Amino acid sequence: MNKKSESVERTVISVSLSVNDKQKLKELATKHEMTASALLSQWIKEKYQEEIDKA
Repeated sequence: MNKKSESVERTVISVSLSVNDKQKLKELATKHEMTASALLSQWIKEKYQEEIDKA
């Protein structure tokens, strides 16, 4: 089965966290079998979708 990949333009942002918060994030991401970056991306998408749905 051939799936055509949809090209998505990406950008990089920086987030400042305490060492303790970063460790907690990494632990939670590992628990969900994802990277910390992927987990943050998912959370951001969920949050802005909630905001859009409220409007």
